[in-house]
Amino acid sequence: MFTALITEGISKCGNQENLAIRLDLSPSALSKRINGETGWHDKDINKMLEITGHIIIDCKVQNEKIETLKKTIKILSEGI
Repeated sequence: MFTALITEGISKCGNQENLAIRLDLSPSALSKRINGETGWHDKDINKMLEITGHIIIDCKVQNEKIETLKKTIKILSEGI
């Protein structure tokens, strides 16, 4: 999953070097992270999410919201 995010980040930035610049990393530091030689920092992950336009959500909370919305729509449609 994270590999797909990295691939999308590279695609959006044009190439790996441009992604490194956007992440405020040297190209070699980005390469080491991609290859698993060093770990990712929270700020890098957050910036990657910003670049790609993705967010992290709590599926349980979202499912609860969807169920509430379904119940609301059902109640409203029964009143018509």
